[in-house]
Amino acid sequence: MTAPRSRKEHKAYKKHCKQADPKTCTFCRMDKGHNEFVEGMSHFKIIKNRFPYSIWDGQSVSDHLMIVPRRHSDNLGNMTTDEKVEFVDIIEKYEKRGYNFYARTSASVQKSIFHQHTHLIKPTGPAKHFVLLIKKPFIRITH
Repeated sequence: MTAPRSRKEHKAYKKHCKQADPKTCTFCRMDKGHNEFVEGMSHFKIIKNRFPYSIWDGQSVSDHLMIVPRRHSDNLGNMTTDEKVEFVDIIEKYEKRGYNFYARTSASVQKSIFHQHTHLIKPTGPAKHFVLLIKKPFIRITH
């Protein structure tokens, strides 16, 4: 997988993660009226990703949203039948609009917020011909 964020974006994201209060769930506090809130359903809400990816599947990203359960949960397996139906309906709606969807497991070492969330990523433009990622020091070059 390519680095989804630039070095500058990655540094801002890591700084945010270090400052976040682990006892308070950022996603639980976001609702209608919050500047990152997009739309709400019965069991889920769609929010903007505060630190969106800039590349996905080798393309630039034009929009990066997340599906977040209203009920705090750390994995998809805890969903009720009604939540599962609504979740698939949301995926279908956004897939028709050109969004990819992606979620990490609750055990992922890359997951920074332990409230289940599924990324909705809308790639745009031509595929990058060249992407070089060097993890240490973090460098990403695209062309």
